[in-house]
Amino acid sequence: MLPKKYDPNEIEPKWQKYWLEEKIYKYRLDENKPSYAIDTPPPFTSGTLHLGHVLSHTWIDIIARYKRMRGYNVLFPQGFDNHGLPTELKVEKEFGITKDQPEEFLKKCIEWTWQAIKAMREQFIRIGYSADWDLEYHTMDDWYKAAVQRSLLEFYKKGLIYREEHPVYWCPRCRTSLAKAEVGYVEEEGTLYYIKLPLADGSGYIPIATTRPELMPACVAVFVHPDDERYKHLVGKKVKLPIYEREVPILADKDVDPNFGTGAVYNCTYGDEQDIVWQKRYNLPVIIVINEDGTLNEKAGPYAGLKIEEARKKIAEDLEKMGLLYKKEKIKHRVLRHTERSSCMAPIELLPKKQWFIKVKDLREEIVKVAKEINWYPEDMFLRLKDWAESMDWDWVISRQRVFGTPFPFWVCKNGHIIPAKEEDLPVDPRFDKPPVDKCPICGAEVEPVTDVLDCWVDSSITPLIITKWHEAIKGDEEAKKWFEHNFPTALRPQGTDIIRTWAFYTILRTYVLTGKKPWKDIVINGMVAGPDGRKMSKSYGNVVAPDEVIPKYGADALRLWTALAPPGEDHPFKWEIVDYNFRFLQKVWNIYRFAERHIKDFEYEKYKDIELEPLDRWILSRLHRIIKFATEELERYRFNLITRELMTFIWHEVADDYIEMVKYRIYGDDEESKLKARVTLYELLYNIMLLLAPFVPHITEELYQNIFREKIGEKSVHLLSWPEFREDRIDEEAERIGELARKIIGEMRKYKNSHGLPLNAKLEHVAIYAVDSYEMLKLIERDIAGTMNIERLEIVKGEPQLEERIVEIKPNYKRIGPRYGKLVPKIVAYLKENAEKIVKELKEKGRAEFEVEGEKVELEREDVIIRKEVFSEGERVETAVVEDAVILFF
Repeated sequence: MLPKKYDPNEIEPKWQKYWLEEKIYKYRLDENKPSYAIDTPPPFTSGTLHLGHVLSHTWIDIIARYKRMRGYNVLFPQGFDNHGLPTELKVEKEFGITKDQPEEFLKKCIEWTWQAIKAMREQFIRIGYSADWDLEYHTMDDWYKAAVQRSLLEFYKKGLIYREEHPVYWCPRCRTSLAKAEVGYVEEEGTLYYIKLPLADGSGYIPIATTRPELMPACVAVFVHPDDERYKHLVGKKVKLPIYEREVPILADKDVDPNFGTGAVYNCTYGDEQDIVWQKRYNLPVIIVINEDGTLNEKAGPYAGLKIEEARKKIAEDLEKMGLLYKKEKIKHRVLRHTERSSCMAPIELLPKKQWFIKVKDLREEIVKVAKEINWYPEDMFLRLKDWAESMDWDWVISRQRVFGTPFPFWVCKNGHIIPAKEEDLPVDPRFDKPPVDKCPICGAEVEPVTDVLDCWVDSSITPLIITKWHEAIKGDEEAKKWFEHNFPTALRPQGTDIIRTWAFYTILRTYVLTGKKPWKDIVINGMVAGPDGRKMSKSYGNVVAPDEVIPKYGADALRLWTALAPPGEDHPFKWEIVDYNFRFLQKVWNIYRFAERHIKDFEYEKYKDIELEPLDRWILSRLHRIIKFATEELERYRFNLITRELMTFIWHEVADDYIEMVKYRIYGDDEESKLKARVTLYELLYNIMLLLAPFVPHITEELYQNIFREKIGEKSVHLLSWPEFREDRIDEEAERIGELARKIIGEMRKYKNSHGLPLNAKLEHVAIYAVDSYEMLKLIERDIAGTMNIERLEIVKGEPQLEERIVEIKPNYKRIGPRYGKLVPKIVAYLKENAEKIVKELKEKGRAEFEVEGEKVELEREDVIIRKEVFSEGERVETAVVEDAVILFF
């Protein structure tokens, strides 16, 4: 027997342990079943899951559970993305070890990462995540790194990897290069400096405007728009840079915005991406004045050694003293920052560095073409990838100046020739391993290790190949070949909007180059989680809510329902009141099954399932099967919010508030045939509701199944059962009309009882319902209405009732009359009582009534009196309610 109270803290851990011990979600390759492989996102091993993880991974779990119930061979692994700067920073801080001790440093990075994995795995299990944990992968595993390195060797063979000095996004705080996807523009306040640059011939000045006067020593040209009349006569001349006394040309280019600042700008190498474009377009010299640590170098002259902000302030002061800085203006402008790491957010510099690249620009059209073959949910998310591809200015920088990462499988000689590792030696670490050759096979020069590591996205952009055993398959493993052929391309990539331009884009690129195929058939995109105040969750806003704050109070299932209510591709705010409502909904579900348990637990449903049912039974089962059809359609489209809301509303109101209440009198009554039909209906209804809810709230449904249905069904988990089957023969529009009418009629009767302070089970002596159009339907449910509302005498009468409305009381509105008539008020009350009908008639016809009291004229308007009327039927006082064409009389 189910206990009275639903307690998720007792129920949920019990079933999580059971699922793991019984290996309920164990994947077994079954070539007789259709494959459904999920390319799950491997979260970075920070040590904790946030609500964004809970939302995205619950979506994935709902899909996995649904597809299993639909008969698919669901491959559902979970991995962890281990490498990255945050781990290095953590190790430096926690253990006091520097990167100058690489082997010890790596050891501590791995040690800390394993602790983080353990904590995060436990959190995944606590939300009811149904991955096969035997298939867990880690990007720091040797076999994983071997696969990544093999993929790079394949890219190298195809001529898609090169090494070159090129301006890269450089973070002075993190001391590493970054990919374009790791940086972003942030709008903020800044200063625009107006500076007069002297013409070299001494004939005057050209005024420029810049936000970065500290880059004066790196200036290689001044640009104006070719159509700008103010400067046309200066094009071709030169300016002499103040402080540095170096001459640079004045050039015209259409990319200059004549409306910004003075309409003239100086080109420095490199202040921003436009500077790179102009330097290459006009083959200008390159002067680098910023060091890797964000200080100025010796080329900055008197400002060498200063930090960028210090140099900016000092050079501005000096130019002002020289009379050349003539204006400072506060502006809003966009600053390029290290946005991927909220803990950094440092301004980005563009520094030329020897870096490793994957050729992407030449493949953009093919990538977009492949991406278009994938089904995007929502569809418009494809445009984000397309726009990103079209906006790329240069190739993908894949090298990072870090320690904890997948090493490059390359050595280089002093002449720049690349020596790849041997495939049979993978994984290799050139920092510690011997090269495959002693001398460069091309020029005979000494061989040096590549000490950079790979960008994390290089690791994670082959996840669909990792989970389908691509590397093992191409090495000749026969079992891996079967696994790969069955599961690749994978069925689904679920991910967030924020990593379309990184994880989605790079995965399509890498998989297409390596296999010639798309990585997945479908991609489903979830939005971001906002705080309860609707803003982005941030410690600075004080609006961060952690899963560990929610689950102990409400349980994982209530939180999962919150995720399921998120609209596709849109941001979703966390709301405590929604989780609270979800918890109360689950208690309502519990109460429904607790009531029904004794009536359906040992019931022989299969024996009686085709019995002819009563109208309200047919109504609720018709509604159930419409819900089954809608749920199936929505889940096939990876949309959860509408069906979750519909399902919750159906269960709470139509099932709990209406059908259960309507059926109680039959269940507890003496009519055995009616009772049997009610039990058939309850069984079919509640068994299928349990199955519909199972992907969304796996814990409570497991508890209900084990207590009520398992003995009869036999399967060891609700999550091994089939999805509800939609039955067209159960759809009954006439029964649905009858059911809706019953809901409304009974609803009005409940209101009547409530308004009179009566309990819902209180007896009503006499009720009559008059109707014409709905008379026949009402006759069909006459017994249900009487039984549900405990009516001793219920009449269903065809026709309209003969009603008489009588005025039973008229009294003054004292608030209005008192101030006007004072002592006359008692006399006015008496007059109104004796002449009620006359006064009401005058008010109705004229809008006012006039009379005299003790010789004084009294004039009343409609608002001056309160009229109470009562309705009588055949001389007996009644109260009425109207539902469609039906009139309910309460005697």
